[in-house]
Amino acid sequence: MLLKRHAEFSESLAGTVSRSLGSAAGAPAIAGHSAMAALAGDLDEGILLLDESSDNVSITGTWNGEMKAGSCGTVYQGQWNDTSRSAAPDAPGIPFTLTKLP
Repeated sequence: MLLKRHAEFSESLAGTVSRSLGSAAGAPAIAGHSAMAALAGDLDEGILLLDESSDNVSITGTWNGEMKAGSCGTVYQGQWNDTSRSAAPDAPGIPFTLTKLP
C-alpha cells in the first residue's frame, strides 16, 4: 500500500494498494477486485478511513482502522470490508495491520 497527501484535497490521503489475488494454493481470483486498486480517504486523530476502488468508478472495499496505542502513528489495525457487487451481504470483515515504513 502506498499512501500520500491527496493532490486535490490536502487534508485527505490518496494512493494504491497492490496485492496478489488468488495465488494461495490455486484459489480463484477474488471476483470484483483487481490486483491494483485506487485508495482515497482520511486519517484524523488516529482513525484511518479509506475507500478502495478496483475499477476507479465504484467503491469495492473499505479500510477502517485505528492507530495502535503506543505506536506513535506507525501502526494501524482494523478491518477491510468487501463492498463489491460480488460480495456476500453477510461477509465478515478481514483484519489488517498496516505498518508505516521509514
